[in-house]
Amino acid sequence: MNGNALRAHQAEFKNSAKPTGEVDMEPRVVELETHLKYIRRDMDEVRGDVKSIKHRLAYLAGAAAVILGLLGWVANSRFDQVVTLLAH
Repeated sequence: MNGNALRAHQAEFKNSAKPTGEVDMEPRVVELETHLKYIRRDMDEVRGDVKSIKHRLAYLAGAAAVILGLLGWVANSRFDQVVTLLAH
C-alpha cells in the first residue's frame, strides 16, 4: 500500500471502529487473552506437579510393600525358630 491509501484505510477504520461513547473492547480482550495464557501455563505446571506426586506415591507404595514383605519374612523365620526351641 502506498502512503495515501494507508492513510485512507486508517481513517476509514477509525470511523467504523466504534460509535461515540462506546467502550473500546480491544484492550480488555487483550488483557483477558493474557490472563488466559497465564492460567493455561499455570495449569500445565499443576498437571506436571500432579504427575510427579503420582509417581512418588507409586514408588512409596512399592517400597512399603517390599519392606512389609521383608518384615513378614523375618518374623516368619523367627517364629519358626521359637516354635523349634519350644518343641525340643
